[in-house]
Amino acid sequence: MRILSEQGLRLNQAARREGCGRLGCACSLPIAERFVLWAVRQWQCDRAVPTEGSALHGGFKVAGLIEALPDFAIAMDALFFGARRVLDVHLPTCSQVSRDEATILALCGLAQGDHLGPLGASLDVLMMPTAARIAMERLKSFAVTLQQAGLHLAPSAGEAGALIN
Repeated sequence: MRILSEQGLRLNQAARREGCGRLGCACSLPIAERFVLWAVRQWQCDRAVPTEGSALHGGFKVAGLIEALPDFAIAMDALFFGARRVLDVHLPTCSQVSRDEATILALCGLAQGDHLGPLGASLDVLMMPTAARIAMERLKSFAVTLQQAGLHLAPSAGEAGALIN
């Protein structure tokens, strides 16, 4: 697994705060949240198991996160097919972040921060119980793999909260 800093990606605090300044714009998100947002949107477009040659597979491979793809895909299947309502996910080219996309990013942050109580409670509200258990397990595994690669979604102890929610 290649570490993101080796790929020339900036993960410092200044890079987190850059952006166009428009409320709800994806360009102001940290690199970790941008990656997850892109992956969610791409998964929604493909609507199939990511195979070699697909944009989703290619993106995970380029990022050095190919081993996280199965957990991500299963989590998204559980989340989207087990949701109590249709989730609003924009096209990959859209600059705005929907509320549902922001919620998915926050759920990944909870999983990465090992906040399993709030994660489980949130998923129980959004989803059918069986799907919520699957989503929680796979989101946790996906988020840990991201963290090991240097993609931090959970706010640090000193931050008041996540950047989006």
